[in-house]
Amino acid sequence: MKLVVDAMGGDDAPMAMVQGAIDYGRANPDKTVILVGREHDIRSCLAKEGDAPTNIVIEDAPEVIGMAEKISALKDRPNDSMNRSALLVKQGKADAMVLCGNTGCSVAAAQLHLRRVPGVKRAGILTPLPNPRGHTWVCDSGANAVCRPEHLVQFAEMSASFLESAYGKKRPKVGVLSIGEEDDKGDDLTHQTLEMLRKTSLNVVGNVEGHDLYTGDVDVVVCDGFTGNVVLKASEGVLDAFMKIMKEEIYRSLRTKVGAHLLRPAFDSLRRRTHWSLVGGCPLIGVDGVTIIGHGRSNRVAVYHALIQAERCVEGKTVERLRDLYRNQNAGSDPVANTA
Repeated sequence: MKLVVDAMGGDDAPMAMVQGAIDYGRANPDKTVILVGREHDIRSCLAKEGDAPTNIVIEDAPEVIGMAEKISALKDRPNDSMNRSALLVKQGKADAMVLCGNTGCSVAAAQLHLRRVPGVKRAGILTPLPNPRGHTWVCDSGANAVCRPEHLVQFAEMSASFLESAYGKKRPKVGVLSIGEEDDKGDDLTHQTLEMLRKTSLNVVGNVEGHDLYTGDVDVVVCDGFTGNVVLKASEGVLDAFMKIMKEEIYRSLRTKVGAHLLRPAFDSLRRRTHWSLVGGCPLIGVDGVTIIGHGRSNRVAVYHALIQAERCVEGKTVERLRDLYRNQNAGSDPVANTA
């Protein structure tokens, strides 16, 4: 297996990308990690980390697209690390790619070079949010600010297919994010989406509210990318605020400091279950090639786990499953029934 990392993408690139690739390479000597970016900068980072594993490969890409640039930069700089990463997957020289840079350009580069799976109208970012039973997966969380009902229905189909193939989740429960659980709550988008979803063989639970994202009672929640991105960023903000408040309260007295010391294993477990860096990255489902979108703030831990997510997608044949799903749909059969 060969996995690509855009070494120049992210706030702490290329060092964080190189560090995460080294950690993954050492833990998985049978897999190759291709670092794409300015060769001199990558080698400098590798030198600082000591002896790099032999399964780390460098692909020189002399140009870089910044975090705040527009999608047009992909055309202006064809030899940048994003374009080159996507081309490696397109040409079959790599099995998957991890992009932690400019999200808009990352999504555009993947669709420009890999295209979408035939039959897919929109690709969506599938993001896991923690709940007491594992994760609730939200799609879309930022790829499409404006969506139509048929797009959300496909997000549900693709998300269910992903969970079945990558995580072995049978018949995942699907909900539509709205302002109330009743069918008549919400706007035209949620009404029409729910109506269309009920005509599929997906395991549809109906409308869900914001708090349902964290209960574990639903596996997949669909919404437009604008709403999903707000949900994602708000969730990250709440977790960060909670941790800061907790830390302030712990250091308020000797008694709480002693109590916190005794509870440290529980706090460590809480962090492992909730922090975004231990998820690593989010699959961009619908593109015809495994693409993981990482956080712009990704550190070595996040990059390492993004590579694990990419590996899981490749081994689960998530893209091949989507091709079969929409091939069946185009042939006139029920695509969801054929994935059960």
